[in-house]
Amino acid sequence: METKTVTTKQALMVAMLSVVINSFISTFLSLILKTGMDSSVVTFYRFMIVSAVMLPWGFSTKHYRENVKSIPSRMWKLFAVYCVTKSLGFILWAEGLKLGAPAFTMTTLSNMQPIFIVVLLYIIYREKTPLRSLAGIGVCLVGVTIIGAENVSALGSPIALLVIITCVCCNALNNIFGRAVRQKMDLIPMMGMSYFGAGIISGLYALSQGADFSIPKAAVPALLGVSLICTMMGHSLNMWSLKYIKSVTMSLLALAGPFCTAVSAYFMLGEKPAPIVFLGAAFMVVGLVIYQKAEAKNAAEKAEKEAAAPTK
Repeated sequence: METKTVTTKQALMVAMLSVVINSFISTFLSLILKTGMDSSVVTFYRFMIVSAVMLPWGFSTKHYRENVKSIPSRMWKLFAVYCVTKSLGFILWAEGLKLGAPAFTMTTLSNMQPIFIVVLLYIIYREKTPLRSLAGIGVCLVGVTIIGAENVSALGSPIALLVIITCVCCNALNNIFGRAVRQKMDLIPMMGMSYFGAGIISGLYALSQGADFSIPKAAVPALLGVSLICTMMGHSLNMWSLKYIKSVTMSLLALAGPFCTAVSAYFMLGEKPAPIVFLGAAFMVVGLVIYQKAEAKNAAEKAEKEAAAPTK
């Protein structure tokens, strides 16, 4: 297992880098889908390109192989669920864009994820989020609502909103189960096997839909970008960070994603956010500050209680 000491600050910096990189996903996917490629086929190639690099790497050393052998059977079940939710989340994301959701709107509405994570953590693990932290989440979501309400009318069809919500639920589950698996499995083997497994699932789904697996020449640059830059780098950095910071914290950091997407979508797709976006941004930043301060206070209080507890 990985033994290098990592501080929370370092993990947060890496997490923010992953947010910036991942903010280009919707923009790249929009460019690909405009060439006529099916969303499930895009997801299939995206995963397979990454797994072609990371799967051999994940078994290249004795340390990685021993790590994989040490994983308990219960964790492999969680890993299987992780692969399924990863595949579904990526397919639905592309499908939402295909249905007409602008890249900025798609990324913004995906920030409903903290709600799903808080609820799912309680349902699955009975893990409660302190009220002071929930207050920060609430303020952040006011900002998401302001931006989302302004942009919902831009959705290509009402079904797109349902697809986005389902996608967010899958991504929340993927985040939760991914964090559980990440506690036991090294990053490189985990990423290599999960991308390959999710790629197989995506490919089978595409075959069941009778999709065309051909790749238009115009789609190649964006496909390589979303695969090697966003997926291999961005998501790997995201998963690395999950070992050291909470799932909810990661979701809140992702609130910066829409603004990075707005920049890339403006220059690459010509999309222009409305002025009210800045009001939503203010709420999101304030909420993030409240949440981070609450989490720091919660951690300090927990440490004090543990220090004061009598030793047996």
